[in-house]
Amino acid sequence: MENQQLKDAFSSGQISSKIWLCKELEKTRWISKSTAIYGGWYGITAFLLLSRSKFKVKKIRSYDVDPACESMADLINENWVWQDWKFKAVTEDCNNIQPQADLIINTSTEHFDTNHWFNNIPKGTRVVLQGNNMKHDDHVVNSKNINAFINNYPLSQIKYKGQLDFEYPSWSFSRFMIIGTK
Repeated sequence: MENQQLKDAFSSGQISSKIWLCKELEKTRWISKSTAIYGGWYGITAFLLLSRSKFKVKKIRSYDVDPACESMADLINENWVWQDWKFKAVTEDCNNIQPQADLIINTSTEHFDTNHWFNNIPKGTRVVLQGNNMKHDDHVVNSKNINAFINNYPLSQIKYKGQLDFEYPSWSFSRFMIIGTK
């Protein structure tokens, strides 16, 4: 793992976005037997959800196509790995998953070049999705605004929609989030 990737994973934008997700998801008062995190990277979303202990979840599986992420995510979440696999990272392409989870979280929709992953989610499944309008080499989907983001991922019910703006001295971007049912 490169130091730059680790630095990016713990950047203010990444951490703020994931804390925002935790706070809004906790407000739903949902309970999950099985949560799947797509594009889970180093497992930071799971770490925050589990360590805050406000969102009731029996198990979390974190999927990422990059094999280097699995061992790091398991290390960061080791406190829950040994507890009957409450957390486990898996190297898998989310486009090929037929989810068995009752909640799907994807905080990196901008990295997916197709919607196969979304189309494979069964109707009636609860989802939390985040994306952004940041121009970046590895971002293949950029939503102009929250409405464009919602149009990319049609849900039967939206429980929450919002935008978090990041204004840095030399650049800015917005992150979008929807919580609801497909």
